[in-house]
Amino acid sequence: MRRVVILDSDFLSAFLKIEQMPLIRDLYQVAKLTVPPAVYREIALTNLLTRLTNLNWVQVCAPSQNQVEELTTDESFRALGAGEREALALALEYAPAVLLGNDNQARRVAAKLGIAVVNIPAFLLACKQANLLERQALLTLINDLRVKDFFGFRQTDLDLLLG
Repeated sequence: MRRVVILDSDFLSAFLKIEQMPLIRDLYQVAKLTVPPAVYREIALTNLLTRLTNLNWVQVCAPSQNQVEELTTDESFRALGAGEREALALALEYAPAVLLGNDNQARRVAAKLGIAVVNIPAFLLACKQANLLERQALLTLINDLRVKDFFGFRQTDLDLLLG
């Protein structure tokens, strides 16, 4: 079965900003990455759209309306943004999918639904463990995320990544 890797807006925009989208494909060994239409629309409102549209291996895929409607009975799901809602619905449809995102509220809802979400520190740690990134490359990525995406790392995450 083909594994589906779904990206939420925060993860996608961060990796577009640091120009490291191929790293996601490399880690998960997939030919295509998937973004829901709402995530695409969020990126379209930024200066990152050209970078995204230049990646012919990123596909836009909508969740079924039935799946979304079924989930909207949950109040915590309804409280999420459109991108998170569509990403979670897609992850359920394509289970066991890999969902990449950083939103803590979305991660709590995902856990309730049995969906595992990989955030940026966990993704970078997986890249390190898979020998895709050595210490110097990790340092560069961490710095790029801080500078270009204003991403803050917890000290415990930095210790794991750089230790």
